[in-house]
Amino acid sequence: MNKKFIQFIEPAQNEYRWWIVSLTLVLWALFYMLLSSFFILIMSKFLNLDNLSKGLFTTPLEVYILLSTFLIWLAVFLFCVKLFHKRGLNSLIGGSKLTFLKNFFYAIILAGIFLAFTQSFIPNNDEIIENLNFSRWLSVLPLGIFLMFFQVTAEELLFRGYLQQQFAVWIKSRWFFMVMPSLIFGLMHYDGSMGVDVGLTLVAVTAILGLFLADLTYRTGNLGAAIGVHFANNFSAMFLVSYQEQISGLSRYIAPDFFNTPEMFYQAAQSMLITSTIIFLIYFIIMEWRARR
Repeated sequence: MNKKFIQFIEPAQNEYRWWIVSLTLVLWALFYMLLSSFFILIMSKFLNLDNLSKGLFTTPLEVYILLSTFLIWLAVFLFCVKLFHKRGLNSLIGGSKLTFLKNFFYAIILAGIFLAFTQSFIPNNDEIIENLNFSRWLSVLPLGIFLMFFQVTAEELLFRGYLQQQFAVWIKSRWFFMVMPSLIFGLMHYDGSMGVDVGLTLVAVTAILGLFLADLTYRTGNLGAAIGVHFANNFSAMFLVSYQEQISGLSRYIAPDFFNTPEMFYQAAQSMLITSTIIFLIYFIIMEWRARR
């Protein structure tokens, strides 16, 4: 392990009780699901938004409501970590605030270049149409970005913060504490609505992203870069071009030919998986070569 990562996992060093970690995760998941489901139900009834009960978020307000559930995720998770581990937010983020911000903004810039490159590999036999006109899109963007920052932060605190720290304390193998949180991250994004093949391919794509974020966390010793890359990735999927109807309410453009078309979506997912894997391997080889010079 490098020195930065050793410092990153130090807050978890004294926790070897697997049952406490399991209890933390179970109670977080239980209360998050209950409270977020209740929140969506109340919003659905109060605002007369029938799409919410169907799992469709096709307007800005509906996506705001969905992203707001991650504030519940964050609050419940931090409460559980504080209750069972006596740890706060800083112990999960790692490093100084200045280093965190520097890594966050560098990662957004580099991830933006990467995403622009990989978009060219997505099959383009679909019709990209305008979903929100430019002025409308700009007006809904600030609150959407604000809420999405909490969404990606909540996920990174769990997967690359809490889980990666704890796995690294238990088992020193780098591949174990990087791969295990990434697999869990991928499986939690499984969606079988368009078929098992599509669902599993998306799990693989998400797991590769998780592995990249885990490696960034390992090398930098804080969550700044991981949150930055995750932010850029979600911005592209949620605010620029949406290939899924379920969460299209804040997208500037949509690709309706992909909606409910498993064959096209599967082809796109396969292209994303191949491209992501190749680029991750190139990145990893270069970073390992630099680290061993």
